[in-house]
Amino acid sequence: MSKKTASSADVMYYLNSACQDVKSRRPGKLVCCQEMSEGMQILDAQICGYLYSEPKTYGGHELSILSRPWMALLMFREGNVERFKCGGTLITERFVLTAAHCFNEGDPQFVRLGEYKISNETDCGIVKGKYECAPPVEDIKIDKVIKHENFSKFTGLNDIALIKLSKEVVRDENGKLKNNIRPICLPLNDTLQELAENEEEFLVTGWGKMETANFSDVMLETNINKKTRKDCRNISSSQLCAGDLGFDSCSGDSGGPLFLLTDMYKNLQRFVQLGIVSYGATHCANGEPAVYTNVASYIHWIADNIAHN
Repeated sequence: MSKKTASSADVMYYLNSACQDVKSRRPGKLVCCQEMSEGMQILDAQICGYLYSEPKTYGGHELSILSRPWMALLMFREGNVERFKCGGTLITERFVLTAAHCFNEGDPQFVRLGEYKISNETDCGIVKGKYECAPPVEDIKIDKVIKHENFSKFTGLNDIALIKLSKEVVRDENGKLKNNIRPICLPLNDTLQELAENEEEFLVTGWGKMETANFSDVMLETNINKKTRKDCRNISSSQLCAGDLGFDSCSGDSGGPLFLLTDMYKNLQRFVQLGIVSYGATHCANGEPAVYTNVASYIHWIADNIAHN
């Protein structure tokens, strides 16, 4: 680093990070990097966000099987009826990320992973030009639900929660994660966290309401545009605003991901989750944007709770 190529802020960070007296200009100077916490190490070690099939642009259309293996469904019981009400994302082999408001009326019965078309016993389709069937889904019971301690059901602030599964996801006969159940990446550094502010278009995936107001039997995905926070009634920096006429997230997608494909995850092309569906318009695709929890604001909360639960 030289003063010709570095900003004054970069130079100051370099000086403040010194393990030896760099101001003396002696040879052999060292710069210390901040030690990564246990939880951040766990997240950093994940093989995540893998691009299994070629990226495409969707507008509320079906995806191919195996293309979004981190998607989770939360099963709730209402009287004698069980139904999926919220979504989530697998972020490690033991934890699912979702929205705290999903638990306002109780905890789910289990989490389903590896799903594509709910009514199918086995999901099959064309993947990379070949006909392929996905491994069976997994319905895993819940060890505990960890809601953000400052979540407010009245304001929607801190709408984030973790689900600790009762066991790790099942691996295949070779000891590898199955190709329909794998974690999504999280924004673990400043560069990735800034994507939520700098990018203009994101992806939303789920089984939420369609234009017919019915819930979809098959996983759907749409591209949505970022809006200003003023467009969502001046929400806080810990929230994001996005959505368009005809393209938004609906109530069935609560807890699901707002994400994108980037080549900046360890210089690899990976899917990174930037938001969690929090709340939005009562009627689907009516032009009102939806509000998302900004994952970057809670990355250390996520890491700490993964490490200590």
